[in-house]
Amino acid sequence: MDCGIYKIINKKTNKIYVGSSVNLKSREYKHFWMLDKGIHDNHHLQKSYSKYGKKSFSFEVIELCDPDNLILKENYHISSYKSNESDYGYNLATVNEFRRNTYNEEVKIKLSKHNLKKNKNFSKYSLTNILTGKIFIFESLVEGANYLIENGFAKGINRNVRMSISNCLRGVKLNNGSKGSIRKTCFKHNFKIIN
Repeated sequence: MDCGIYKIINKKTNKIYVGSSVNLKSREYKHFWMLDKGIHDNHHLQKSYSKYGKKSFSFEVIELCDPDNLILKENYHISSYKSNESDYGYNLATVNEFRRNTYNEEVKIKLSKHNLKKNKNFSKYSLTNILTGKIFIFESLVEGANYLIENGFAKGINRNVRMSISNCLRGVKLNNGSKGSIRKTCFKHNFKIIN
C-alpha cells in the first residue's frame, strides 16, 4: 500500500511539513518538482527551500494507513509535531473532511493583512460605536469581525461578518429592493478607512 502520512523535513531548522496522500511516491515527486521550479503553493515552505537548498530537505513516510483514515491521521500528526505553528513547521492549517484547510486565528489574520496589501486595499480601518462614541482601529477584517462578535454586536459566522465589514468599507450596494443602497453603519458602528 502506498497510502499514508508523510513529512518534509528541513534538516537545518528542524521545521516540518506534514501531509497525506493516496500515492506517496507521486506526492513526493510533485512536492519537489514544484519546489525546484519555485512554484510551490505553500509560500513559507518554498521560501525556506529556496534559501536552504534541496540537500537540506528530506521526505519521510510517517505511517501507512487506509484512505478512509488519511484526514484523521494527518491532523493528528500536524498537532503532535505542531507543524501548523510557525516556530515548528510549514503547515498553514489542519485539514477538514472536505480536504480544505482549516486555518488558526494567527494564520487568518496574516492572510487577511497580506491580501489587503496585495489587492492594494486599505491597511487600517476604524469602527466607532454609535452609542458610546468609542473608536476602535483594526488592521484586518478578522480582528474587526472578532471584536463585533465577541462584544455581541454581530451574530453568525466570522466569514459573513468580515464580508459585511468589507462591503461597507468599499461602499458596495446592498440588494434591498429595486435600486439597492450603500450602508451608512455596520453593526451599530460607523466605519472609516484609514491609510
